[in-house]
Amino acid sequence: MLYRKCLLLSLLALSACSLLAQPVAAEWPEFNCASNELVLTFVDLNICTKAGAYSNVQVLAGTAPSIVFEQNNNRFDVLSYEGADRALAGLAARTGSASTGQALERLFSWRGNHELTAQQQALLGVFNIDAATQLKVFSDGRYTAYIRLNADAPDNTIFITAANSEQVYRLIGNFSEGDAQKWLTRLSPTK
Repeated sequence: MLYRKCLLLSLLALSACSLLAQPVAAEWPEFNCASNELVLTFVDLNICTKAGAYSNVQVLAGTAPSIVFEQNNNRFDVLSYEGADRALAGLAARTGSASTGQALERLFSWRGNHELTAQQQALLGVFNIDAATQLKVFSDGRYTAYIRLNADAPDNTIFITAANSEQVYRLIGNFSEGDAQKWLTRLSPTK
């Protein structure tokens, strides 16, 4: 009987450690866009913004089309799009994943795992994920947002993927968890 209790406690402890390492997808916050706000369409993502919310908004073309949202020269966020041929520099292939979303799921689940290969550890380093990094996941069924937050980092990132797609949106900025969730309320897939 004592053996069973010890085994049960060990399994519960392992399960708790696993839950800490692997963020569980929360419900994507509801899209919040008033009728007097501006809606930009970027590839197949709607972005709701208030007129005057940013001191400058620039659209940049190229291999990774981007929109820069500048706030009074002291902060800016950049939303970029990466097609299947460039998505996260081939992360799916490097992780043996079927899609970019699956690759991000694997990457986010590795934190806290002490039995990683050298390649897995290197990939965590490339994505600036360590023991102190906050990892959050939000999903609405069609799109999933993978959020990586490091305290006071200028490059906190929200990766947004569509189900079974190789494309990825990457939102980078010096934002907090609250700012990241506010961004999610301003983003919605086109219909």
